[in-house]
Amino acid sequence: MSQVHDELYEVVSNVQRRQLLFALLEDSPKPDSPEELDTPPDSTKSEESIRIEYRHVHLPKLDEQGFINWFPKMNYVEQGPKFDEVESTLELLAEHHKELAKVK
Repeated sequence: MSQVHDELYEVVSNVQRRQLLFALLEDSPKPDSPEELDTPPDSTKSEESIRIEYRHVHLPKLDEQGFINWFPKMNYVEQGPKFDEVESTLELLAEHHKELAKVK
């Protein structure tokens, strides 16, 4: 297994990062707002804290890993230089993510 896939599995362990990558399978570029994604609400956090975490943790992490290109001043993201390397894996995960979420 490649290092890129190891990095992918780490980043998709978070629902917000996973949903953003799934959204980029369908449409790139995308607004960099968590409200634009089909992310289940986290009842333990306020909308503001989710937004802050998204902009200060999740987007930078995905950008550093090369899965996205993030343009914070322009408020959008697009597929990054490593996206093509993991696209087929993301498609497989996206296709089965509802089934996988039920597995405990």
